[in-house]
Amino acid sequence: MRIIIAILLTLFVLTGIGFIFWAQEWRFSKPTPVPDHHSSIIKGDSISKSLLTSLNIKSDEQLFIHFYNFDCPCSRFNIKEFRNLVIKYESKVKFIAILETIGKDQKEIQNFREKYDLGIDIMLDEDGGIAKELGVYSTPQAVLIKNQQVYFSGNYNKARFCTTQNTKFASLALSAMIEGKAAPVFPELATIAYGCELPANGNTNTRIDKFFNFLNL
Repeated sequence: MRIIIAILLTLFVLTGIGFIFWAQEWRFSKPTPVPDHHSSIIKGDSISKSLLTSLNIKSDEQLFIHFYNFDCPCSRFNIKEFRNLVIKYESKVKFIAILETIGKDQKEIQNFREKYDLGIDIMLDEDGGIAKELGVYSTPQAVLIKNQQVYFSGNYNKARFCTTQNTKFASLALSAMIEGKAAPVFPELATIAYGCELPANGNTNTRIDKFFNFLNL
C-alpha cells in the first residue's frame, strides 16, 4: 500500500512540475500585450540627442542596447546569447545593458555586473522611460543604433532559447551593421515582441515566475 501511495505521490509531483513548465512555455509563446499609448519605433527612425546624452554615447557611435529584467525568465534564458555577442563584438560596437526594474536600487547594477561580468555600461530604467522612447515594451529585446538612427529593433530569436541559427535576428543584424551593410529585412516574427512585460507597464511576478526565480533559471 505504501508503495502505491509513493508512486501516486511521485506521479502527482511530476505532473505538477510538467504543468508548470508547460504553462510557462505556453505563456511566453504568445506575443507580449502591447501597452496603451505605445509609440512604435521602426528601422530608420532618428534617436533624440537627449537620449544619446543620457546614455552617454556619441552621435556617430554604433550601439547595441540590451533590455533586461531580473524577474523575467526569458531574460535569464537569453543572457548567454547576449554574453556571446559582447565577447565577440565588444571591440567593434558599444554595448549597454538597460535593467528594467522597479523598487530596486544601484545594488542591482552591481549584482548584475558581478553575476554576468560583461564589462559593459549598465543603466537602471526604473520608470521605463528609456524603453518607451525606443519603443520597447518587452524583455528581452535588442535595439541597434547607427548614425543616430535605429538600425534594428526586435527579438534575439524566434524562441527564448536562441538556438535556431537562421532566426538569430539580433546577431545577424549586428553582424551586418558592423560590416557596413544595409539593415537586413527580417520577417514580422523579428519585431513582434515576445517575453515579459516591463515592470513599468504593470508586470508583476506570478507564482509561476517566482518558482522559476527560485530555480534561478
